[in-house]
Amino acid sequence: MTELNVTGVPDDPDGEYDSATDEKTAYALFALAAYKANVLEYSLINTLRIANIITGGKQGERLIDDPELFKATMGKLIRFAKPYVGAHPEVMDSLYESLKRRNYLIHHFWRDQIHDMFSETGRAKLCADLKADCRLFTLTEERLSERVFDPLARKLGITPEMIEAQYAKERREAMKRYDPESFTAEDDSD
Repeated sequence: MTELNVTGVPDDPDGEYDSATDEKTAYALFALAAYKANVLEYSLINTLRIANIITGGKQGERLIDDPELFKATMGKLIRFAKPYVGAHPEVMDSLYESLKRRNYLIHHFWRDQIHDMFSETGRAKLCADLKADCRLFTLTEERLSERVFDPLARKLGITPEMIEAQYAKERREAMKRYDPESFTAEDDSD
């Protein structure tokens, strides 16, 4: 999956990630990739929920309130979302590639690649592959949001600013809950 440069070291095109290749970094990158795959899954759920509010159908009502939606596999979520995403083949392609990589990560990654942890070169390749997975999941989530979720949300009058304001509110509440002594309103300036 990873392209190697002329020195045989995997490239990190955006320099977004730590260049270390020790064991802790490899495990951290695995956790980050799994997290980003989960963020994508929840973006699919949010897209389905908002799409079904708009369509207002019986299936929509069930999916909005049904806790089973949160138990659905990523593959099932993609199938549910196809009526809303199908007009964007590049998003569907990214979703299917993300599903394939997510399933590999969760079910086969360590069994197939544990041997890479035993050498610096192997860990460098493993870390590069995990960084590529992180970028794939992030790009897919961004495409889904830009091309499908955001237009659906606008139909309901929900703006990116409203979403950001809600995020900031929830962040402030969490910070107050877990560290009330050190929290000030200025801490939430980002």
